[in-house]
Amino acid sequence: MRHWAQDVLFTRRGLIACAAGLVVARASHAGLTPTPPQTPGPFYPRVKPSDSDADLTRIANGQGVAAGEVIEISGRALSVKGDTLEGAVVEIWQADVNGRYIDPRDNAGATPRDRNFQGYGVVRTRADGSFRFRTIRPAPYDTGVGLRTPHIHFRVVHGTRGELVTQMYFPGDPRNDQDFLYRELGSRLVRDAATAELQTGGNVAIYVFDMVLA
Repeated sequence: MRHWAQDVLFTRRGLIACAAGLVVARASHAGLTPTPPQTPGPFYPRVKPSDSDADLTRIANGQGVAAGEVIEISGRALSVKGDTLEGAVVEIWQADVNGRYIDPRDNAGATPRDRNFQGYGVVRTRADGSFRFRTIRPAPYDTGVGLRTPHIHFRVVHGTRGELVTQMYFPGDPRNDQDFLYRELGSRLVRDAATAELQTGGNVAIYVFDMVLA
């Protein structure tokens, strides 16, 4: 079950959505809608890879390029008042094109990991609060307790604004409404706050995901 049974019990399935709704209700009056918190999942890497830069499609001294559709993620870290958060630490981790994480605890099935995929990256936001990653669109997978639609995990830490752990979803993916964690986000307002926007044009799809720390 890829440890998801434990993870679902930890989140108490619905507690996160309820908390996210309360955060939005309270903070949206101050300005921007806060990005809802979500579980980090069972595969936040206990040991960070030696190569953990912003380009997850290549590994230092690797033998090739990660399989899958290459995408870019750009965004900003913001306060609910719209202030940009400079120097925030932004981490991402995700499944590869086979639906596998780099964490050794992900030992589901016989599907191999993509050895050319970095799986985890970390950057600091610039003066304007911006960040950028190059990665691949992750595959969906079955947790044993439900489907996970394609998503990317985020963790943002800022000295005065605290910490946000959330997940980014892809706009228009029909599997979103089948995902038990996506459904628990509740209202469309909260779901939209956890969903990236596709920027059209160019050879590589760019997904814009601004994160608002409550």
